[in-house]
Amino acid sequence: MFQNLKISILLSISIFLSNDLMAQDNQLSKAEKAGGWKLLFDGKSTTGWKGAFITNFPTKGWKVKDGMLQVEASNGAESSNGGDIVTLKEYKDFELTLDFKLTAGANSGVKYFVAAQQPNPTNPRSAFGLEYQLLDDENHPDAKLGSNGNRTIASLYDLIPALKNKTNHGVGNWNTLRIVSIKNHIEHWLNGVLVVTYERGSDDFKQLIATSKYKDLTGFGLNEKGRILLQDHGNQVYFKNIKVLEINDLNRPYPNNKLLTEVPGVVSFTFRKSFEKDFVGTLNQIKKMGITNIEFSNLFGKTAEEIKQLLDERGMKCTSFGVSYDDINNQPDQVGKNAQTLGASFVRVAWIPHDKTTMTIAVAQKAVTDFNKIGALLKDKYNLVFCYHNHGFDMQTYQDQTFFDYLVKNTDPRYVSFELDILWAFHPGADPVALLKKYGDRFKLMHVKDLRKGVVGNLTGTTPIENDVAVGSGQIDIRSVIKAAQKSKIEYFYLEDESNDSMSQTPISLAFLKSLSW
Repeated sequence: MFQNLKISILLSISIFLSNDLMAQDNQLSKAEKAGGWKLLFDGKSTTGWKGAFITNFPTKGWKVKDGMLQVEASNGAESSNGGDIVTLKEYKDFELTLDFKLTAGANSGVKYFVAAQQPNPTNPRSAFGLEYQLLDDENHPDAKLGSNGNRTIASLYDLIPALKNKTNHGVGNWNTLRIVSIKNHIEHWLNGVLVVTYERGSDDFKQLIATSKYKDLTGFGLNEKGRILLQDHGNQVYFKNIKVLEINDLNRPYPNNKLLTEVPGVVSFTFRKSFEKDFVGTLNQIKKMGITNIEFSNLFGKTAEEIKQLLDERGMKCTSFGVSYDDINNQPDQVGKNAQTLGASFVRVAWIPHDKTTMTIAVAQKAVTDFNKIGALLKDKYNLVFCYHNHGFDMQTYQDQTFFDYLVKNTDPRYVSFELDILWAFHPGADPVALLKKYGDRFKLMHVKDLRKGVVGNLTGTTPIENDVAVGSGQIDIRSVIKAAQKSKIEYFYLEDESNDSMSQTPISLAFLKSLSW
């Protein structure tokens, strides 16, 4: 009896703590209240909302039932029933979260920066504003319209497509959206994954507007503040847990204790196809992303002198130079000279020749000998640090360790350091965090990348390029890896994305990394 009473008390305490720390539907937790969050829907009333073009809340088309704010079906017609609803208040810098559930074939949206003063339309239409698209991508034709998927769920409607690798719980299930607006930097999140990022008012933004359905709307999306809108597009959609945080200097979600204090660099392989077509234009695109540090793994038909001049003209730099195993063995002096000319401090090799997918101790022993020899030459003659970059196959086991362990233990730390590629550690089953804790003094560089959810790794050192996804959207616990890396000797972080979507995924990866804090 005493044991049952003890269990009952423990369960009661657990439930109390759970309820205290985590808010129920349409309620704020203690942490949210302390942080300044406000409810925009209490689950019972429409207080704080009105029709987009009327002074009161619509008398039809919307209803509150079972703790949900529901827009009712009306044959899929835009704003022909109750019409859109908007907040009474306008917002500038803010963070908005809400849960939504779509029905089959549904189309809706959450708009922001909706101007308070808009002319009443002659014919029913939605109020103008930047739109986080809500759509049943599988069944609604709008998903195939627009350009490159920019009308699919979570996209900035008709302007920027959401990440392809997004986590969508689908029709009939609850999804959570998050919109962040801080000094014109905008982010769309879906179910905890960053899927869109852009700079409102930038030249790129204005160019997108100029080729969109909004091109004739003067100043579209540029107003200083605006209302938040839930769209009536004639399909049944459910909303709950609508919360907003007005952001100021005291509560910014990206505090000064960022995990990364400098913008990461990028590996040239990420944009290899673009570099091959237009080297200068690709440099300009990278600089526009805010990235100034490049690890070159190819000279793309140019001389090291030419690349250095182009980098200098743009205030950019090369800190690491990647070459092949054959290059360091057959022309080490040319490698050293090129690296010096580029301004690099590191020379990196990312592959060890071996028989198909099988690593052997003989191969590892030769690599140790070669690395020690080349590392000494590069250090003594060119003042460069040699690094080996893990690549999956080296995580095969040898006796009671992996071949990577063998390489670390048998190379001379005076001449050989390492670059941790976190995907090529994770894919073969190793733990990047554990490796950092184990060999933190030996790692000097890191490739930051992510592996598509659901992919099962192996020890081959290969995976289809489409398995490279935006950082933060895959399987790897990026925050834990970066935290561990900050306690190691890593000097430079480089984004790498081998996929064909690298140009669109890299800005998202960059924004995700910038958002990480201790």
